[in-house]
Amino acid sequence: MSSRLALVRAAHLNDYIAVMRAFGAPVERDLARSTLPTSIEETPDLYVSIPIAVEWIAQCGRDVEPMELGLLASGHASLASLRPAHQAAIIRAQTGFRRLEALFAIARLEDNCFRAGVRQEAGQFRVFCDMAHLGRHPFICFAEWLNLQGVIAVVRSIAGPAWYPREMTFVSRYAVPKAVHAAFPNTRILVGQPNTSILVDREHLARSTAGPTRPPEDASTLLCSGEIIGGTTEPWTFAGLLRQIIQPYLGEGNADLAFTAEVVGMSKRTLQRQLQLSGSSYSEILQEARFERARSLLDNPDAKVIEVALASGYESPQHFTRAFRRFTGVTPTTYRRHLAGAALKDNEKTRRP
Repeated sequence: MSSRLALVRAAHLNDYIAVMRAFGAPVERDLARSTLPTSIEETPDLYVSIPIAVEWIAQCGRDVEPMELGLLASGHASLASLRPAHQAAIIRAQTGFRRLEALFAIARLEDNCFRAGVRQEAGQFRVFCDMAHLGRHPFICFAEWLNLQGVIAVVRSIAGPAWYPREMTFVSRYAVPKAVHAAFPNTRILVGQPNTSILVDREHLARSTAGPTRPPEDASTLLCSGEIIGGTTEPWTFAGLLRQIIQPYLGEGNADLAFTAEVVGMSKRTLQRQLQLSGSSYSEILQEARFERARSLLDNPDAKVIEVALASGYESPQHFTRAFRRFTGVTPTTYRRHLAGAALKDNEKTRRP
C-alpha cells in the first residue's frame, strides 16, 4: 500500500498553516502549486495525505528550521484541535493514565499511522507516540511535534501548565535549535532515536482528576462509539482510506482517477488493481466518497441543498438527488427533514422532568 495513504485530519495541518501565515510564508501561493486541496482550512474534519502534507510544510516553511517550525506549530495546537466529543471523552476520564488511553484511541482515528503505548522505566513511564509506515521520513518531525504536544497537553491537564517532561526523544535527525532548548530548558532532548517518546513520572498518570465520578469509557468503547468517531465504525481499509483522501478535492473538481493516483503515489493501473483486490472500483469509491461528504454537509441545517451538491462534486442538484436516493431511498430534503425531526424529539426528551 502506498505511504501516501497515510492520512491525518486536516485540522492538524491547519496548525502549521496558521503559524506559517503569521510569519509571512507564501501559504496561498504554495497551496495552489501543491496537490493539497486549496480549501483545506475550510474543511478541518476531512483528511489529507501525511507525506504530501509534511513535504508541503517543509517547502512553504523553508525559512525556519524544521524542528523550530514543529515547536511553533505545537505551541499553536491544543486539545481544542480535536472534535468536541473527543475532547469531552478525554476530560471525563478519571486519571492521567485513563486520559492517555482516551487520547490514544482518538488519535488513531485522527491519524491512521499513529501508534502509541506506555512502558515502565525506572520509576517512570515512557509514553510512545510513533508514526507507522513513514519509516524515517526526512520531515517526520512535523508529525512528531504534534503527537508529543497531545501527550504533553494531557499530562499538563493533571500536573499543571508548568509541567515539562524529563526527556523527549525524536526519530527525526535534525539538530535541536536554541529555540527548542529555551522552550524546554530542563528537558533532555534526543534525536535520531528508535521512537518518539517522553518520560512522565508515574505519580502524574496515577493522579485522580477532578472530573465526574461516573466511570470513563475504556479504549475499546472509544473506538466503537458512533459519538466518538463521527458516526462510522469502519476500520482503516484501503477503500475507506481512498474515500477519505478523495473528499477534500470533490468541490474543486479534482477527483478523477489520474489525479487521485498522483495524490496516493500510484500509477492508475496499480490503483485500479488494488481496488479490484478489495472488491471495488474507482467509480464506486468516487460515488461513495461523494455520498459521505454530502451526508456530512446535510447535517448543517443552514447549508443549501445546491451548495451541498456542488461541494460534494455533483454536476447539478438533480444529479445529486438521484444519486442520494440510490444510497438512502429518500431525497436529500427528506433525509434532512428526518434529521430535524429526530433532533426535535431528542430535545423534547431532554426537557422532560
